[in-house]
Amino acid sequence: NLQHRVFFARQTETMRLPAAPLLVGALLLGTAAAFSTPSRLPLAAGRGGRASQCALRMNWSPEEKAKRAEAQAARNAKLEAERAARAAKLAERDQFMDQQRTTTPINMEKEGSQYVMPEGNYGAEAGGLFGWANNNPSSKSAIYDTEFINSAAGGAGTGEMMMEIRGQGKTEEGAEVKIKGKDGKDISIFYRTLGAPVEGQAPVLCVHGILDHSWSYREMMQLMQKDGVQSYAFDFPGCGYSSWPQPGFEYDWSEEGVKETLDRFIEAVGIQTPVTLMVQGFVYGQYAMVWGLENPDKVQRIIVLNTPLNPGTPLPFVLQQYSLPIVSSFVAQDAMRAERFLEGGCAYAIDSSDCDRYREPFLESMMPGLAIVDLMKKFDYEKTLEKGKKLASAGNVPVLVGWAKDDKYLKTEDAEAFCADTGAQFAPIAGQAGYLSTVDYAESTYGTVKTWCR
Repeated sequence: NLQHRVFFARQTETMRLPAAPLLVGALLLGTAAAFSTPSRLPLAAGRGGRASQCALRMNWSPEEKAKRAEAQAARNAKLEAERAARAAKLAERDQFMDQQRTTTPINMEKEGSQYVMPEGNYGAEAGGLFGWANNNPSSKSAIYDTEFINSAAGGAGTGEMMMEIRGQGKTEEGAEVKIKGKDGKDISIFYRTLGAPVEGQAPVLCVHGILDHSWSYREMMQLMQKDGVQSYAFDFPGCGYSSWPQPGFEYDWSEEGVKETLDRFIEAVGIQTPVTLMVQGFVYGQYAMVWGLENPDKVQRIIVLNTPLNPGTPLPFVLQQYSLPIVSSFVAQDAMRAERFLEGGCAYAIDSSDCDRYREPFLESMMPGLAIVDLMKKFDYEKTLEKGKKLASAGNVPVLVGWAKDDKYLKTEDAEAFCADTGAQFAPIAGQAGYLSTVDYAESTYGTVKTWCR
């Protein structure tokens, strides 16, 4: 009991507060409240949206209140506009994705094919042999449009990129024509044409190489138009804005299939023959050169721009990969492979807007990538080189080799050796230009070959 009494006595002494300090504190607070001026700090809002009880009250003038209200209204209007813009973008994206998920492309309707994808070729339900490649985070997040991301309606991924760049390469000089495919069904061929026909002057037919399409010839065609030369350039099936047929069923990516496409395109468009043939690049450019040399009644002269010519010329490993087992399944779905390959052989970096054009087909569908796999598996590189050299040596069609010396894939010495052996004319392109000289330095390229275009 004695211990308990001592404990409670100590607790009581501890809890007693001196009166003097409390009195002084109260006096100081009262004095501060009496002589303080109104604060200009904003009211502290509580969780319920009303001013907190501990906040200092404001004493705004009518002009200040009006100015603050105006600023708040402007800010609210900006926020509403940003929200509306983003909502519109999201609605457009959702509509696009719904369409992709519920649409079966015509070229994927055939049953019994390992590539059939009944739910479409993009989205959560993407199926088929390579469906996973279009439906994984790394594919969807591999490409970013910085300007789009930083906008009020920003986002990222292949879906947004596709909507931003879709169809921008279909410029005013473009048109479409139908030709028959392997199974007799129509295939749409996108082509460009500039200039008016000139009596007694052959039009120029421009043919692109692998992983490329007619977009690369636009500057050259504009220069030809200014010079009074009519020109055509088209996208092979599976390339650019032409149809993307299903390999093995609707189109034959063989040498004969490519040659038939050239014949059918000229007939469908009604191009005046004989033409001046301009070719560039691997595979398609090589096939087109062979076709021109075999048809002197349709081709009066051939202009060759940086195309493999001499037997023994190495085939870039980037292209070899399309014919390798397993590996080809992966590289076929690389949407940025085209621009990287083309730029890799050039003297300069390719403009980002041009890269969008090369990337677009591979973002839209897996068919362009599978078309390249089919093309390369049927392509006998060395045999094609030997055939082209033998036909050029016959001299039935004159050949001019316009050569850009900064090509990272093809050696100038090989082109010079080809010309020495076949009698073809060699013309170096002045200035710095590489594999895709029509993009690197169109003015110098045309200046080198212009006399052959007239």
